[in-house]
Amino acid sequence: MKMIMRFFQRMVLLALLIALGTWLFYIGREHKIFLDNKSIERDGKNYRALEQVNVSVNGGEPIELLARDRDVAITVGPKFYLKVEVLDSMGGDVERVIEMPLEPGFDKDMMLSLPLLNAARGDFILPPPGGAPAPDPEPEKASGGPETPNP
Repeated sequence: MKMIMRFFQRMVLLALLIALGTWLFYIGREHKIFLDNKSIERDGKNYRALEQVNVSVNGGEPIELLARDRDVAITVGPKFYLKVEVLDSMGGDVERVIEMPLEPGFDKDMMLSLPLLNAARGDFILPPPGGAPAPDPEPEKASGGPETPNP
């Protein structure tokens, strides 16, 4: 009976340590947030890049993006706060401010399309650059001799 109780205590302790490790991993994970200000087409409609925009992540230093720019911000934790200031074409006055919390969760990187965000589309979160798998190369011929064309 004593061995069963000791085994049960060790299993509970092991489960608690695994849960603690997972929670610490989740709250301490670093995320790269790619800010994309390039024109994009969705559902047959073209969304033009914004002339000038300032983006701050978690109240940090604003990142200035011009049309066709892309930059990256790094944040730590399961969620972050995004503030986007859309400036007029002269870069002086703020035309629109977009503020929202976002949660990347267990995903390491994410890319935000600022033109889609400005258009209030729900699909402004894009796959990060380099996230798509590379296409398979063509299989090589097994024969050792030179290739001859088929007549």
